[in-house]
Amino acid sequence: MSSPPPTSAAPVAPIALGAVLRDSVRFWRLHFWYLTAIAALLWLPLAILELTGVAHGISIDTDRFRLGDVAINVFIVLVFELLVAELLAAASEKIVASDLHGAELPRPREFLRTVPWLSLVTAMIVYEIGVGIGLLFFVVPGFVVATWGVVTGPVVVAEGTRALKAPMRSRQLVRGSFRPVAIFVFLAFIVSEAISTVAGALLDLLPQTWAEPTGEYVVHVLTSPLFGMATAVLYYALVERERTWRRARTRDEPAEAGPSPS
Repeated sequence: MSSPPPTSAAPVAPIALGAVLRDSVRFWRLHFWYLTAIAALLWLPLAILELTGVAHGISIDTDRFRLGDVAINVFIVLVFELLVAELLAAASEKIVASDLHGAELPRPREFLRTVPWLSLVTAMIVYEIGVGIGLLFFVVPGFVVATWGVVTGPVVVAEGTRALKAPMRSRQLVRGSFRPVAIFVFLAFIVSEAISTVAGALLDLLPQTWAEPTGEYVVHVLTSPLFGMATAVLYYALVERERTWRRARTRDEPAEAGPSPS
């Protein structure tokens, strides 16, 4: 009697996006003041820069990219908006990790001292360059690269991965859950743009010149922590899926390697 062919590990289902979103809101509400304090500190230099620009008749608007302000806008986008997003995701990673492992959550100042700044900034730039190159070849490649690298920041902080390898590690985690992660990236973009558009339209109605940069600062401080938390929760969901796949594979290997029944 011939032996049955060896069976491979059952495929692991993609992550549940609904659970990721629910956990993101739960952690964000639970640690609202912790994340808001970090966000307020991180966004403060940009608010001061914008207020100083208003005081000297210089307009700095991160939502309206003008060719004449290329250098200033690139600096603002790379140094402030993208870095703050990654830092908030890193802070959120610490929160989720403390919840999972029972570790004590560091104070905001202690957290900022332990951030691997060079690796995080370098990985962020590598990721954004990849997205930018993808966007040059129509929108779809850029969106795909953005989806692959969405958890680059948490990978650097949680795993200590080198900057040049972090986007590839992020892609490895996303593999097998591309569709829900792509929906996550799309929803984050839509919600962020909607908030930015509505807030910008309301702030334009205010007569004071200082009102718009001040309002933008408040909007950033209140909304960006939620996106950072969602990225961190997404990372841990992807890591758990990877561990489940490895356990299933390890469990099935002895049966595949064992002797055939006589």
